[in-house]
Formats: sequence, structure tokens, C-alpha cells
Amino acid sequence: MEKYDRNLKDIVFILEKTTGVQGTTMFGLHLRKRHTTRVIIILLLVINITFTAGCIDKGHKDVTFDIWVLKTDADGNLQWTATIDGDPNGRGHEMIQTRDGGYAIAGTGTGPVPRVVTLDGKGNAVSELTFGTPPDYGSSLVEAPDGGYAVASYSGAGVLTRVNESGSVLWSTPLGGGSAWWKVVRAPDGGYAAAGNNRVVRLGEDGTIAWDVAFETNRIVSLVIAVPSGGFVGGGIAGADDDADVWVAMLDADGGIVWNETFAIRSPAELYTVRLSPDGTYDLIYGTTRHTKIETTDMWITETTEISLTADGRLIGEMPVNVSRDIVATEDGGYAFAGFASPQHNKLQPMGYPGSPLRVVRLDGDGMVAWDASFDIGDDRPVISIIQTADGGFAIFGNAYDY
Repeated sequence: MEKYDRNLKDIVFILEKTTGVQGTTMFGLHLRKRHTTRVIIILLLVINITFTAGCIDKGHKDVTFDIWVLKTDADGNLQWTATIDGDPNGRGHEMIQTRDGGYAIAGTGTGPVPRVVTLDGKGNAVSELTFGTPPDYGSSLVEAPDGGYAVASYSGAGVLTRVNESGSVLWSTPLGGGSAWWKVVRAPDGGYAAAGNNRVVRLGEDGTIAWDVAFETNRIVSLVIAVPSGGFVGGGIAGADDDADVWVAMLDADGGIVWNETFAIRSPAELYTVRLSPDGTYDLIYGTTRHTKIETTDMWITETTEISLTADGRLIGEMPVNVSRDIVATEDGGYAFAGFASPQHNKLQPMGYPGSPLRVVRLDGDGMVAWDASFDIGDDRPVISIIQTADGGFAIFGNAYDY
């Protein structure tokens, strides 16, 4: 029983990162009703796969985890791939490029405890840092100005921890709130901003909280970016069930709410990305998903939309875009996204069907496809995120699990 409890927790972990849905009530987290059907279907499928794989293996092998990374150049050509397998329970949640041209991945290692894995510019593993006490899960990180990292994590509540390059904890600041995948970004004038649940928290370089802004309790801040004015723009979803809206708000450097806009979606919605575009607008992309039957096939239809706002939050544009959930805004005003084709979905999905290649697609500033590349990375390799790198290329990473 202990073994299967552990495997179920691993399965839920996979579902959290590949569906964007936070946990199940079995582990103290709650599914939103609008995702319940989809997640139950996936959960049953993964449980069945795990159970079958475990039973046909004479040793009843537990699920183990690796991290994979794939790097392309600016034209979509493969440069290198890497697999990090130092911890059989190691999973990644967010990747950044570091100042030296390498990479750092925040995640969770055996314990569970927060874990940071670093790579050089060619994908070779350089270091692995773990810290904290279990149960604690790392979810996001930024590079600190004098080396090391500030890592967001949660252990029943949010925590921001500053570690040096050796993994020693310099300070750790509780952020409060319930369980959430907290996100951290660097502030333009120094320090950090952490976002999770319905809050944005501003901290100094020493971990002292400067201000803490709470939005309405029915709102979840899933994304936050820093803006040149010294403030922040964040957003997520508002509401519950099948009438969730997408919302986005701007905070000034002192935590004051400059504007707060909600867009009535009235459908299961998810905010994919927010960015300050080269022309000074704030652009956000959201997706809405509905279940339908086309002839005899059950289908999940996702429609994705880009909204543009002026600096003071006024709506100035809205248009459909063909993207997936794992997306990054590019420096030229376009986007790049990654995922796997699925016969029951009209959009690329984080999880691939057996034999389906990873696709990476780049859109130019006009929303036209600049290139569409495919890579055979194997099965059971869900994609977590994509970033644009300093050389104009892209790095995509995800978790790999073996049965």
C-alpha cells in the first residue's frame, strides 16, 4: 500500500504539471470543477498504464523520473538534447537561462525537497542543489544578482528561499496562503516579486516583505511579469466551475493597483502568457476548452485568443491565434510554442501519445508560422515549458517518467 500511495502521488504530480490543475483532495489540494472530467479521464488512463507496467515487470518497478532538455537554434534546428537523471524522484517545474549562458531548473527531489539543477550552455550537468525540509516542493526560480538563486516553493503555504551557489540557505521568507505553484520574478529595481493563490508579494534582496497585495478570493494569480516602470503585471483566472473568466492587473512599484481588467469568457479558461510587446502594448493569450463529439469521436476543442491592452489597461485588440499552452513570447513580437499532436485534441498538448513527436512552432510578429519543427524524443516525455535563449534559439524542457 505504501508503494502505491507513493506512485499515486507521482501520478498526481504529473497531472498537475501537464494539465495545469492543482492536485486532488486525496493529497490536501482541490480540483476545480471545470477540469474534473478531463483530469479524471487522464488520471484513470495513467493509473492503468502505471498498474499494467508495474504488473508485467517482474520487479514491480516504481515510477522514476528524469528531466529532459532540448535546444534549438533560431531557425528550429536541433543543437543538443540532455537528460538529467541524478535523482529517481527528481522533477522539474521551471527553467531559466543564466547569465553565463547555461541553464538552471527548479523542481523537486527526493524528500520531497526543493531542487535546483544547473547545466552549461551545451546541456552538460554542472551542479545539483537541494535544500529545505520535506515535504516541500520547488516551483520557480530566478538568478540572484550576486550568484545563487531565489527559489519559490510551497509546503502547505508559499515560501521564497535564497540559496547561494553551494545550496546554503541565506534566508527563507514565508509567503502565507494555501498550497499553490508559486512564481517568482526579479524586480526592475532589485529584489523579487512572488505570486501565488490570489496574491502578489514584493520582497527586498534580504527577503524582507515590502508589500503584499491580495486580490479577490476567487482569483488565482498564475503569471506575473516585471515591467520597466518598476511595477508588475499579473493575472490568471477568476471564478469557478464553467463560468471562469480571465483577468489581468497592473501593480505599481508600491503595490498599488493601477488597473484590473476581467474578460468574460464564460467557459473553462486558462491564461497562457502575458508580455509587454515591443510596441508598448500588454498582450495576453488565453485558451478555452470544451468537450464535443465529432461524428463518433469525443474531442476536446481548445480555442486560443490574443488580447492587447494599452498601457492603462484599455482593450485595443482581440484576435484568434493558433498556439498551445506551453508558449513563450519572442523578442520580435511573435511567439514560440511546443507540444504533441493528439487525435482527441485540436491543439498541441503537453502530453504525447505513443510515437508522437515533439513539435516546436515559431510565429512571427504577424502571427504567421515562421517554422514548424518536429523532434523524436521518445514516449512518456511531457513538456513543461519553453524559453527563448540569448542566441535567439529556444530551450524546451519537461519531465520523463519510466515505469
